[in-house]
Amino acid sequence: MELLVDPARVRKTISDSGYSFTQIEKLFVELRTATIIIETPQFDFPIIGGLIDHVIPSSKTRPDPLTGGERNLWRVRLGVALVMLLEHDLSLFYDPAPIARLQHGISQAVARHVLSHKVEPTGGWYLDTLIVAVAGTVPNKAMRDARFRLREDTEKLKVLGLVIDGVRVRRKGPGNA
Repeated sequence: MELLVDPARVRKTISDSGYSFTQIEKLFVELRTATIIIETPQFDFPIIGGLIDHVIPSSKTRPDPLTGGERNLWRVRLGVALVMLLEHDLSLFYDPAPIARLQHGISQAVARHVLSHKVEPTGGWYLDTLIVAVAGTVPNKAMRDARFRLREDTEKLKVLGLVIDGVRVRRKGPGNA
């Protein structure tokens, strides 16, 4: 599966502050190197693959307001493992833009994790348990740094309906306290 991507729109929509071309290239490299392993009874064997296979210039163009000329769109080929996730399992019931606006990756990962669950545990999720769930076991300093970064994103997490309450993370919204 391929998508046509307008680099200028990517810079505008990924975050309010915008990404430079270099930062977007780094994101594509990270997406390219990420590996997904899907182990589920739905398939007879694990599916191992990447999020994207490649990003190349497209022959399609759009007007470039900066130069007055034309700019090429990008062709982004999605990895087979990602396509299988999208086809069989992954459904978004939330707008991903506010997550992209979070300052720290740990905040983004925790937000995605919490929003992917239909049921909130009684009393909410323990902050440290969420960090381990999304980052794996980390040294004490890294755990403190992750807590600090999550607390820095407190206001933006509230926009998503997530509240850090001491050592717990809770959902605020319809049906939640």
